Amino acid sequence: MKRDTRITILFSLIMIMVAIIYLTISNDHSVYVVKDRGFVDNRDIVHIEINIPDKEEDIMLSYQEIQEYNKEIASKTTDIYDLNQIKTLKKEQIQEYILKYTMPENKYYKGKLITEEEKQEILDNRALDNIKDIKTMKKGIIVERSNLRSFPTNTRFFDQKSGSDEDRIQETELLANTPVLIIHESKDKLWNFVISPLYMGWVRNDTIALAKTDDYEYFINPSQFGIITDSSLEVDGKTLDMSVKLPYKKDNIYVMPIKKGNGYVGKKEVTIIRGIHLGYLNYTKDNVIKQAYKYEGTSYSWGGLNRNVDCSSFIANVYRTFGFVFPRNTSSQNKSVGEVISLSGKSEKEKLKLINDTEPSLLYQDGHVMLYIGTENQKHYIIHASGEGSVMVTALESSSYIKKINKLVLVK
Repeated sequence: MKRDTRITILFSLIMIMVAIIYLTISNDHSVYVVKDRGFVDNRDIVHIEINIPDKEEDIMLSYQEIQEYNKEIASKTTDIYDLNQIKTLKKEQIQEYILKYTMPENKYYKGKLITEEEKQEILDNRALDNIKDIKTMKKGIIVERSNLRSFPTNTRFFDQKSGSDEDRIQETELLANTPVLIIHESKDKLWNFVISPLYMGWVRNDTIALAKTDDYEYFINPSQFGIITDSSLEVDGKTLDMSVKLPYKKDNIYVMPIKKGNGYVGKKEVTIIRGIHLGYLNYTKDNVIKQAYKYEGTSYSWGGLNRNVDCSSFIANVYRTFGFVFPRNTSSQNKSVGEVISLSGKSEKEKLKLINDTEPSLLYQDGHVMLYIGTENQKHYIIHASGEGSVMVTALESSSYIKKINKLVLVK
């Protein structure tokens, strides 16, 4: 064994002993070993993380200030829906929602061009003739992570015959315990057209449980709740993604929504001892960067297909652990979130000067968003869900992103 390796192991053991002693004398703090990566060379760095309460002066915005922030965001976009305000819907409005999605042309599935007959069958499955006025809304709860799609079908629409690119009718993912309004059913009765807080589209009805008002409020507005803080957890056979909110009972016991035999939502008590935080995290610089790093290496998928993330869902999930509600897509985020500083027409040097010391901040280019996390060795680093394959750390100076970014957004 090399001398440097022995020293590293010895140092790690000493740090673990220090952490254990610290935990012994302070029962309020949890201690665990985590792996992190350096900005520059991606070395595995083993260090001890002690969950010490955040200092008040490090908190950038309080919970109450974040709620006011959310109201301001919602006032600047039409892509956030207040479900409580939607009481009735006319047939014509429902048709408009459904018909806003247009059928893609010249797409492939399983290596074959999707035929006109196959597309027509999908279109017919929307059952447009069955749409009726809604006088009383049907409320539902998503019981497991679900795909929300432009059309009621599992057929994927790829540009390439190989099927290695984005599915063009995948709109987004709905995470467990997301509230929805159910406004229409497909011809084959396998899909529902729903309105969620951030999107509308078709979702498999086996992932939706109907909810009476009391149960709906129990899951959506619990008096005490936990927030998933890992990138994802597998609990009771279901995927719980970062930012999922679950009602809290006691002693690490939380309540997950399930679909009962009668189609309505039920309550499943589960014990979760890691990867969850009681209440929202404090909004500090360190916490934002820490949450973002938990996604490092997670695969990229357009619209969150295959239980992965894309650039905007990565950012939205991270910020939702603090209580923020961002629009789903970059085109809405960069117009409604935070203080927007235009970088258009700036030189690379001017852009870097404006970006410097703003971490954590959001950088936008057309169709993409990145989280700026700071400098190391005079290089500016971002973490983002890259279409090149996964969530990764990138130096702006050694990439094409610095040329393309046109907006700096401060969320403070």
